[in-house]
Amino acid sequence: MAINRNYGRSYIPRGFIKFAQILGTAVTALILVMTIYFFSSSEFLGSNDPSTVTMSSLIIGIEIYFLWKSIYSAYVIISYLNSASDEEVIANRYILAVLSVGVGGIVTPFILTSMPNIETQSSLNPRAFLAKHLGLTMLIGFTLFLVSFISISLGSGITFNQLIDTTTSYGLMGFLSITLSIVGFLIGVLGFGLFSRSNASDLMKEKNLQGYLMQVVGVIFTIIATLELVFLIIMAIFRLIGVIFQSFSYMNRYDGFFKVFAIFLAFSRIGLEIWYVTWVVSMYSKIISGLWSKEQVIRINNFEKVDEARVQQQNA
Repeated sequence: MAINRNYGRSYIPRGFIKFAQILGTAVTALILVMTIYFFSSSEFLGSNDPSTVTMSSLIIGIEIYFLWKSIYSAYVIISYLNSASDEEVIANRYILAVLSVGVGGIVTPFILTSMPNIETQSSLNPRAFLAKHLGLTMLIGFTLFLVSFISISLGSGITFNQLIDTTTSYGLMGFLSITLSIVGFLIGVLGFGLFSRSNASDLMKEKNLQGYLMQVVGVIFTIIATLELVFLIIMAIFRLIGVIFQSFSYMNRYDGFFKVFAIFLAFSRIGLEIWYVTWVVSMYSKIISGLWSKEQVIRINNFEKVDEARVQQQNA
């Protein structure tokens, strides 16, 4: 007899995960608002310097993309939490964690990757799920990026020809940004177009041209998700290196008695940053490992004692 391990209540902090998703989205939106406010000054978008304008517009466009991703991933994850059992959430935690990763997405991936493994079969096809939802994320996200990047750049005093002039460093950056975003948009169209149907998982298993194409596209989206995680790991390591250099520079500003406090604060900051980066690298590495794992079922007996006690109570 199948046992429902929820027993009328959840062992997963669903409310906290939902709160973390909303908080992450709010943080992403706040970062975007602060960035726009900061870059609106005469030193950036108002500088009439094509290089500064292009870089500022690019950063704003990227943050708009991640805000959309955060909003959509929050919707998908919260909707799934409202309908899935504990076992389903745990089995599919790595797939959900990929969606939750972003500018403000730290808490949710940590909670999901910290959940215990149980003997259960994933109810989602990882390739189909990622292709569908990352496909829609890229389709709309890169559209928003293109519109915002180009409109902000042109509205800040540079021409479109300057923006794509590959003979200059800023033009090359603009050309590559536009080209890559168009490629991302087309990949998004392909992914969402193939996997938006409710029977996409079944179609993917068929031994025909469509099935093979869907399998290839599914792998492509898994690679994209992996590259995004690797990029975030690299950025975390660069952040650590930057903090180390800043801390040593901070120590050299003081002499005598105050230098002792400066050294203490600098090494405390380095220690906290090392802990944070180690945590981030470990968490994202777990997601990558889980994403590419061929075995969807991992046996750990976390719930067996609870199940036995429940069966004994039912049979009493």
